[in-house]
Amino acid sequence: MSLLECRSVMKDFGGEPILESVSLALEPGSKTALVGRNGAGKTTLVRILLGEDPDFRGAVIRTPRLKVGYVPQHIEPPPGISVLEWLLADIEEERERLRRLEHEMGTHSGEDLERSLGEYGLLREAYEEKAGDRAEEQALRALVRAGLDGTSEREAARLSGGERNILALVKALMQNPDLLVLDEPGNHLDFWGLSWLEDFLRGLPKAVLLVSHNRWLIDRVADRVLELEGGRLTEYSGGYSAYRLEKLRRAAGQGADWQADRKRIERLAELVRRFEQIARTRPDPAWGKRLRARRSQLAREQESAAEKPVLDGRRIEMSFRDAESRSDIALEVRGYSKSFGDRALFDSASMDLLTGERVALVGRNGSGKTTFLRDLTEKGSWDDPVLRIGPSMRVGYCAQDRTVFRPDRTVAEEFEALDARREETWKLLKGFLFRPEDLDRRIDTLSGGELNRLQLARAVWLKANLLILDEPTNHLDIPGCEAVEEGLADYPGTILAVSHDRYFLEKIANRVVFLENGKFAPYEGTFSEFWRDLGSARVKAARGLEGRGQSLTRAARGQSSSKGESPDRGQSSSRSLEDRIQALEAEKAGLEARAADLLRTRDFKGAGKVSADLEKLNRRIEKLYEEL
Repeated sequence: MSLLECRSVMKDFGGEPILESVSLALEPGSKTALVGRNGAGKTTLVRILLGEDPDFRGAVIRTPRLKVGYVPQHIEPPPGISVLEWLLADIEEERERLRRLEHEMGTHSGEDLERSLGEYGLLREAYEEKAGDRAEEQALRALVRAGLDGTSEREAARLSGGERNILALVKALMQNPDLLVLDEPGNHLDFWGLSWLEDFLRGLPKAVLLVSHNRWLIDRVADRVLELEGGRLTEYSGGYSAYRLEKLRRAAGQGADWQADRKRIERLAELVRRFEQIARTRPDPAWGKRLRARRSQLAREQESAAEKPVLDGRRIEMSFRDAESRSDIALEVRGYSKSFGDRALFDSASMDLLTGERVALVGRNGSGKTTFLRDLTEKGSWDDPVLRIGPSMRVGYCAQDRTVFRPDRTVAEEFEALDARREETWKLLKGFLFRPEDLDRRIDTLSGGELNRLQLARAVWLKANLLILDEPTNHLDIPGCEAVEEGLADYPGTILAVSHDRYFLEKIANRVVFLENGKFAPYEGTFSEFWRDLGSARVKAARGLEGRGQSLTRAARGQSSSKGESPDRGQSSSRSLEDRIQALEAEKAGLEARAADLLRTRDFKGAGKVSADLEKLNRRIEKLYEEL
């Protein structure tokens, strides 16, 4: 039996349909991801499922006594209470209700007593199901498991965004829910927090509805994807990769059917027009009968014809001209130190960045990544002895916040300050998915996603050959993230990126610099390779080599050979498999881009062939993963 089911749910806003005949069922233990563009109606649907929005048509059916735990996107604990107090707030409310009912039962009689007894019995049963008498003990244990040990007495409102996200999840689980609804749970989490969340959700024996744009999390946790598009819900089996492949296959098939039906309908329509001409010139009743038959056939064909496929036309036109550099060195950092009060973020840190490299700067939340990037853009120059930027480098900076632009200016005014005429600004910005009216909007009215796209457009106008990106996919929906990745794919310049979007780093970065304990440690390899090796002897052996031009990979090899050890054959075999997987994943990305291009140009037959190749390639990749 389904825990929760909605049938033919419809919702309008201002006369515009948001949800059109949406149906879904959530089963016990299922892990479902809900995806869709920003503004597609995901939040509206979730509010209906939670019972927070009664203004809809259709039906929502919940199993009796269904318990739902909800973790919203923005967590704001009330000020002045501790972590433990906030975790126990709901339990304390139940305890107070139980005490009040116990008092009432001592004073009531007759029907009033019977009512109080019934209410008390239900409440007491629910309280015992979640082991309310041991709530404090459970809360402290949960904090330890979540990596938040030692925070119980801290003020909840003063925790970081990532800590509050995990804390809200712990709070929801203390209610022992049957269904857990999570709205962007990966927000504000670093890779360590995301890894914990991934492992936790995969092992959780509860149903989960995950509203997220985090493609890696969806891939690792979800067993099906529900896409909300155009007010309708479409189901796909598997995680994000399976969803993307199946959506591509369906679009190609639907497009081919639509083209075939359209040709057949055009032929029938032409036949009807000819029959009409003949019927007007010939009084023979037989021609009138034939005309009516053909009109009926045309109406039936039009009614049953395949729908025109809805294609994703969003594609950022990111043409970086003159992005090459005459310098060999894009960036040299020597002896960089930074402190806030008694806390030292950086201690004489050093690193190099060569022209043309694409580097991911990785570190825990609070390690100083954003501080370093901000200092680099504000103070870095060829003449600076600490933050030395190559003499021919033109920096394009995409910040997490709005510091790149003046909030009181309009979009057009910002580009006027860069010597761009209005027509030049519009020609540029339409390629970044902006509308003509957006030119007169103030910067402080832009959404986070719009701001990210505007910063990238600014970098294009400046002909930047060194992109410094701080969380460039924040606030973007999945199509927006893919559009940015596609736009950066052929960028010929140098990239230094901070991001917690693993899919983005896998596609963009070919080297990692690990920030830990105030030092930079370079790693030659992709983010997946770095994450796999993190904590291993390879990484530990190389952490003392920061700033000396040696990568972690080379350091580990040097350590191994100095001891006269031969490489482990099993490890070598594993690395060979990983190299093959990496090559196939790159081929897969190319095929996906090719299929998307074919769909945009309505070459559905070609897209169908490419999607078939993708399916075969996916099976090869899965087989190699099984051999690891």
